[in-house]
Amino acid sequence: MAHTQSVIESKVESRKSKDNNRKSIAIMLLLAVVVSLHAQQWHTTIEITHPAEIVLPDHISELLLVNNTVAHPDAPSGSFYTLMAASESLEGSDYLPSVLETSQNNSASLYRKQQLSNAQADSLMTLYHSDALAVLNQLIVHPATECFETDNETFYAYTQGIAASHWTLFFHNASNGELRSRTLVYSDTLYWENEAESCAEAVAALPSTDEARDEMYIYAGERFASRFMPAIETADRYLYDLGNGDQGMYYFTRRQWQQAIDAWSQQQPDKKSEAYAAANCAVTYEILGELAQAYMACTNAIACFDALRSSDARQQAVNIRYYQEHLRQRMTK
Repeated sequence: MAHTQSVIESKVESRKSKDNNRKSIAIMLLLAVVVSLHAQQWHTTIEITHPAEIVLPDHISELLLVNNTVAHPDAPSGSFYTLMAASESLEGSDYLPSVLETSQNNSASLYRKQQLSNAQADSLMTLYHSDALAVLNQLIVHPATECFETDNETFYAYTQGIAASHWTLFFHNASNGELRSRTLVYSDTLYWENEAESCAEAVAALPSTDEARDEMYIYAGERFASRFMPAIETADRYLYDLGNGDQGMYYFTRRQWQQAIDAWSQQQPDKKSEAYAAANCAVTYEILGELAQAYMACTNAIACFDALRSSDARQQAVNIRYYQEHLRQRMTK
């Protein structure tokens, strides 16, 4: 494998431009609207993009993944697998990853962390033309297998693998060039299970200790990389059917969000229709990313449901409060 000073560069075709506001929430509506069997409701799904757990300053592009671990005697390439898995997972992200394979750690103890100094980090960033370092200081993987008899007179076996990793991020402050660092500690787990007529059969279908360990090394790298990228959640959303001539629903199904809100915001013939329309406005405001407006629309819907004083209205108010709490949590992130 050709590389200079054990630096392995990942091939990335192009770098995605960074969003000016990394904490914004992007929402895509999937227009697979189906009628619900319950209380005049329609169902759809939306995809909510949550911001990345780790967000580096906008000027950072080149990210060097550094091996600073003591190799496990039974798996000397384990840390390399982790770093390469992280590098491959970061391809196509906001960062251009490369890997420094040779360990910077000269300790003889697997359990002793020997973290890089600021001077060492600065030197590596200069030498390899990197904007930031993600340094893997320690990686300990422990797979364990157990087997026991079930009440059905079969045998259940499982292997649980735990990878404990310790990382340090180094990067320069964009405003004054000061070197900053951040410590990250993770415990990632993989689980395999099988059931068979005998304990030997159940265990035989599980990965071997070496296979489980290798999988854990790769998984630890993938999980680390995933923390630098936005996470997508598919969420259910429900809208109320106001009956024939519902102009709001007409616009909603055509992705004309503001027209749908305008139609539902017009005076409604009764409190139930007013409650339904306000709840629908809340979902539509969420699609537009206007969470504060969605929260207020929920408040209006709850007030209208409370005024109806029926058991069904009380249940609908409970549902909207649950949705409103979800919006509140998103607004505070």
